[in-house]
Amino acid sequence: MLDPNQKAVVIGISGCSSSGKTTLARLLRDIFPNTFILHEDDFYKPEAEIPMKDGLTNWDCPEALNIPDMTSALEHIRATGELPATFDSKEDINSIGPCPITTDFINTIKCRVADWLQPSSPGHQILKSPQKPLKICILDGFLLYSPPPLLPATLLSQMDIKLFLLVSKAKALQRREARDGYVTLEGFWKDPPGYVDKIVWPEYVRAHEWMFEDGDVEKARLRGDVRERLGVLVNSKKEGEETKMDRDFGETLEWAVESIMRELERLVLGKEEEDGQKEGEKEREDEKEKKREKEAIALNSFAMKKKWAAGQRERNARELLIKKAEEQQQQQQK
Repeated sequence: MLDPNQKAVVIGISGCSSSGKTTLARLLRDIFPNTFILHEDDFYKPEAEIPMKDGLTNWDCPEALNIPDMTSALEHIRATGELPATFDSKEDINSIGPCPITTDFINTIKCRVADWLQPSSPGHQILKSPQKPLKICILDGFLLYSPPPLLPATLLSQMDIKLFLLVSKAKALQRREARDGYVTLEGFWKDPPGYVDKIVWPEYVRAHEWMFEDGDVEKARLRGDVRERLGVLVNSKKEGEETKMDRDFGETLEWAVESIMRELERLVLGKEEEDGQKEGEKEREDEKEKKREKEAIALNSFAMKKKWAAGQRERNARELLIKKAEEQQQQQQK
């Protein structure tokens, strides 16, 4: 359950660079009310402090980020429901290209959420309550869920819902190379040749191999305890024995929206626990009903046996009377 004093719920969206995180975050901001975005990229250190790897600036490692500042910002957001007053986003300036899904599809999803927000539905109590409306902060970042020592547990604890987007190396490379570059504190960054192969993908593997069987992020066979360990929800989809890496973005949006609504109901309303209690009560009632049925059958069986015994005694008595009458008749004839 959510802390009752919390003013905003933080939803993390993570995955490899160019997996669709920012596109998804901006769509969700438009779909859900009272929603704003915090970008992990706004917490990069100055370029002079970014580590080097193989002669290249390594923007994709934990050491490139100011983790304490990001944690403090999340603590402020959860406590107040607002971005820090001094916060200034550079990431919002960056272009993410055309939207991969149609306006009609987005409107369909918006209608679904609008129904969930109606006064008679759970969403209204969560996000529209006049007494205590909850805000949503979407944290968009390439490095959010790795367990210690890569990331401190204090950062992980600031995220209430954790979504993770899968992407193949080929698709990540294609999308990243299509970008013009990135706005930074000092100006503008454009990937040098081979940057994805030498920096982006190896760092992604290092930070996320714990999530996959045998550490193989390409086959994407998720470990069974991913959700149990850190509560991470993954947009995986099985196709036969294989996991589909590059899902249709419409499917990803639907998955994210449904996951958020379900998790908000669980965190704020305790719906999963309540449903579990109701299910437990139903099971107990079913057991009682079965017991009553068995008792009724037993009672009926006993009553039938008793009735049969009484009938048998009557038959025996009649036979005895007949036998005695016959004996008397025989004696009289003699």
